[in-house]
Amino acid sequence: MKYEVYIGFNPDRVAEYFKGRNWPVITIPRQEITLVNVDKDASLECGDGRFDNFEKRKLHGIRILGGINAIMAILTGGDEVGLEKATELIKKFGVTPGTHSADHGGCGYADLWMAGELKSAIYPYKLHDVDRGGLRIGQWLRREMKRLGGAHIRLNGNHMEEGVRLNPFRGLTEKAEDGLRFRTDDWFMADLGVPDEVRWFKLAEVIEKLKPEAAKLEVIVP
Repeated sequence: MKYEVYIGFNPDRVAEYFKGRNWPVITIPRQEITLVNVDKDASLECGDGRFDNFEKRKLHGIRILGGINAIMAILTGGDEVGLEKATELIKKFGVTPGTHSADHGGCGYADLWMAGELKSAIYPYKLHDVDRGGLRIGQWLRREMKRLGGAHIRLNGNHMEEGVRLNPFRGLTEKAEDGLRFRTDDWFMADLGVPDEVRWFKLAEVIEKLKPEAAKLEVIVP
């Protein structure tokens, strides 16, 4: 397995940014973490810790908070055209779009984006609101993800995350089963050209709004 971090990765800069937001930050050697190759044609997964033990998982996808929502909000636009562009963009990495719902509502990132509460979102949410679903719930969403070759996943259980773990290793994602961390494959949006502070602000803002007690960062390092 090849272990290569994204261009410009600097754990000291990551730590400086998050410590500036009063987050505790530690580093974890790669050897202590189980990383696996991202599977071809896997759908984007959210950083939600409940993906750790998703029983029906067959493939390991790239994990970023919000899944395809985040690509749209930051890079391609919040309407139907933005969704199509986001799908084409991630296809270059051999992956497909992904969204999720849960026992109690939808994806936390999507909820915040729809409500206009994300300062990190460059584009507002403008998808047609089908049964108040949009990119969150409803049969429309399930059909739309299937049409685009991706998946809409329903997660069960409660949030148990106690912190956030950041992975800089290209083409890899963490294999975990404890649900105790939000997990983000930071290399992916870096390789999409999203600047460091844009990615990190997005990550910090979402966690601080959804689960501030989990605002503790662990950075996987070589």
